[in-house]
Amino acid sequence: MKRADAIMLGSQIILEEPGTDEHVQILLENFAKQVDNHIQAALVSEIMERYVEVSRELEIKSRELEERDKRLKEYNHHLEDLVREKVDEVSTSQMATIHALIKLSESRDDETGEHIVRTAEYCRFMAEKLLEMGAHEGEIDSGFINSITQASPLHDIGKVGIPDAILLKPGKLTPEEFEVMKTHTTIGHRTLFSIDKKDSGSTFIKVGMEITLCHHEKWDGSGYPRGLKGEEIPISARIMALSDVYDALRSKRVYKEGYSHEKSMEIISQGRGSHFDPLLVDVFLENHCEFRDIFDET
Repeated sequence: MKRADAIMLGSQIILEEPGTDEHVQILLENFAKQVDNHIQAALVSEIMERYVEVSRELEIKSRELEERDKRLKEYNHHLEDLVREKVDEVSTSQMATIHALIKLSESRDDETGEHIVRTAEYCRFMAEKLLEMGAHEGEIDSGFINSITQASPLHDIGKVGIPDAILLKPGKLTPEEFEVMKTHTTIGHRTLFSIDKKDSGSTFIKVGMEITLCHHEKWDGSGYPRGLKGEEIPISARIMALSDVYDALRSKRVYKEGYSHEKSMEIISQGRGSHFDPLLVDVFLENHCEFRDIFDET
């Protein structure tokens, strides 16, 4: 039997001189290795081609995503502008409401103008201090400060419903007259409530409603109109109560002279825990010079 030696050249087998069986075995093994290498090279080539295709597809997708992200950012900027415009419109509407109601109050009481400017500053300052202290976390923030500053001038708008004979009386009110005067809190609250029904969700209106209704409530529960006690009284109304009393003590009225800053401090200090929130009195006493300066400069 003839035996042949096989040598792989590319994909061709060349027959040479006959040899031993071992030689044939070696040649076959070499042939198998070369076939494996050929297959591996083909696989690597295919993988590289696929890699290039996938890379190209990823690059295209990446550009598409970048373009989509760019359009989304442009849309978000546009949306932010629309929201900002809406907020400005609402703020303008809020301030128009304030000015209209304040003007109405001023038409009844010549002393109202400077009083509401000062009390707004007292409230803003007190709220800022509470925020710095971390007091009433989750309730007092920059939005609350803006709301109480804007809404505080509304605290006495209900007085437009009080007869002149009582509102402008130069002397002390009788018990019956005082009961009528008390109703300015509920009159003011009803007025803002009617606005809230049309502008539901406005923090400014809600804070205004709290202030108008509750700024004569007292820490010990002896205030009006509901006899609320302690933290039952909204923090906005507690701030307003102290601010309102300080300014009333300092101001000259037809029925009294204005007290000095020192005398006013003493009276408010005596009301700690009875008329006023103890924490607010402490903040007031620690920063009383700011209150004095606001009053003297307005």
